[in-house]
Amino acid sequence: MGINQIIDELSAIKSNIVEISEKVENEIRNEIFESNDDKYLNNFVQRYLENRNLRNKMINKDLFSDPCWDILVDVFSARLNEKNISVSAVATAGNMPHTTGLRYIDTLEKIGYIYRERDDWDGRRIFVKISDQTFLMMKEYFLRVLQKSKDYRFPVM
Repeated sequence: MGINQIIDELSAIKSNIVEISEKVENEIRNEIFESNDDKYLNNFVQRYLENRNLRNKMINKDLFSDPCWDILVDVFSARLNEKNISVSAVATAGNMPHTTGLRYIDTLEKIGYIYRERDDWDGRRIFVKISDQTFLMMKEYFLRVLQKSKDYRFPVM
């Protein structure tokens, strides 16, 4: 068997592995999107938010800055709970100055992750909503994290 034949066989094996990996990834993604267990997911996201708040209480919160992520998690959680969240609540939720929060809301809105919607009952109030595509992206992320946490087992000592 020559080196070229070995290279060809390895290339074919690599292609098969890539194809199988893509099929598995698509199956996982389909399971995630078909999952309607938002109650369980909501509980997991609430625990995540509680852990974030605990971290901020125990460790100097000024060391952590991820305002876009904080905003996305807050509007994702609001949608899971079928609640509206106002611009001012979103702007201050991530423990950042109000003007900084507004700037990040603008940034996320420009790239289509969130949008603003006027309150039908009180025209002075504006809500921040997560786009459908971003909601699915966040849902996939948290379900994957949740799945990894369910798969994790502590080693036996």
